[in-house]
Amino acid sequence: GEAMPHLSLHLLGTFEALLDGKPITTFESVKSQALLAYLALEPGRPHSRLRLAGLLWPERPDATARANLRNALSSLRLAIGDRGADPAPPEASAVLLVTRETVQLNGASDCWIDVAAFQALLRDGIDRGSVASLEDAISLYRGGLLEGFYVRESPVFEDWLLVIRDRLERQM
Repeated sequence: GEAMPHLSLHLLGTFEALLDGKPITTFESVKSQALLAYLALEPGRPHSRLRLAGLLWPERPDATARANLRNALSSLRLAIGDRGADPAPPEASAVLLVTRETVQLNGASDCWIDVAAFQALLRDGIDRGSVASLEDAISLYRGGLLEGFYVRESPVFEDWLLVIRDRLERQM
């Protein structure tokens, strides 16, 4: 059998994050969850801290927003068991790669994300005409992306979420 991924993110339907199979209940705030969801849905590239701060705290001055991001990031890393060195070496199993300027999801980590799995199964189903893959994809779709998820004072995040949610609904 496959080893269980260290971290599993369920973003289709209501937000759920599992660490070694157990639900994580220690997220400090919805913004920590939003940060994790954003990085998981925009993988494969570094995101500038300034942009992430503006995404989640658009109403705040830059310095405040950056400080808020720093706090959200450290509490997020504790919640997901990512206590690696700062910045963590890329070969480490850290889920997040964090530098002074950027944050990104580590493509080499064993983080499982339902959206990524859904899209991979969909592609496989269409490319190879595999009904089994399409059925597996459908079974992962537990509802709209981040259903009932609301981030206060973050219209930028909300707009981004609607676009991705729509795209996934169309794919479904």
